[in-house]
Amino acid sequence: MKNVRTWTRLSLLLLVAAAGFFLPASAANAYCFGVLDPIAPPSPPGHVCGTVAKFGHNGSYHVWKPAGTTYVKLCPAGSTSGCSTTTTGSYRDGWNQPVQAFVFRNFRQGATNYQNYDMYLWSASSTDYWGSSSQPVGRFLIGPGLEGISVAMAPRPLPPTTVYPSGTSVPSSYLVRWKSGKDIDRTPYPTTYEVWFKYWPFGGTEPGNWSLSTASLGCHDNGSGPDANNECSTYVSGPQLAGNWKWYVVANFNMNGVITSFPGTVFTTQSPWVAFTQPE
Repeated sequence: MKNVRTWTRLSLLLLVAAAGFFLPASAANAYCFGVLDPIAPPSPPGHVCGTVAKFGHNGSYHVWKPAGTTYVKLCPAGSTSGCSTTTTGSYRDGWNQPVQAFVFRNFRQGATNYQNYDMYLWSASSTDYWGSSSQPVGRFLIGPGLEGISVAMAPRPLPPTTVYPSGTSVPSSYLVRWKSGKDIDRTPYPTTYEVWFKYWPFGGTEPGNWSLSTASLGCHDNGSGPDANNECSTYVSGPQLAGNWKWYVVANFNMNGVITSFPGTVFTTQSPWVAFTQPE
């Protein structure tokens, strides 16, 4: 299909971006996807524009998928200040296909030198877990304008919802269970989990801070992936202290295989906390 791109294209894009170059606009896309008139030499107005997609998966290989409204942020390379942010809109590209396009008007109007900028992408919907407002996806060398770039945002984990323990009269030994935070688009990413908790005795005061129980957990103690219920687990042996408990899970995706411009990038999502009690 015309709106589907493969892993090869994204890898090339991010590797090229990391090297300090950019993909030039094609002739069919020279109108900034309907957002702006084309840049007209010799006095370009400094616009930066392009399209955003989702970097999904179909169970066998990576594909580019349509995105919804997306935030796009450009920051001077290595800095989190002096940034500019915009949102995409719905337009048609040079092949009359629907796209989410963005434009930074007059971003570097009058510039004669080139400067590296880090780009951040994340979904405008709080329930659509794609991209990151704190982790850049690529680095672009921008001079007096840059048209027709195509970028994709990888998924963050879905909330790794807590399943058990919860409620009252939880036994002193139990199998901790939580949803994996993965679906078909998220299957390729190496994932670890953190379990955080609070404890206070009956009649005591709830502590203000959370404590880390375990970091870098696999989905299951035996190293296997999510079960038929899309759940992960780890066994907690007793006896546990009687009293009040709260806990939550953090899922971490290792993005090294995708965001090659920034080794060590991790996309993270935290579950809501749940409470339970251990009886006397």
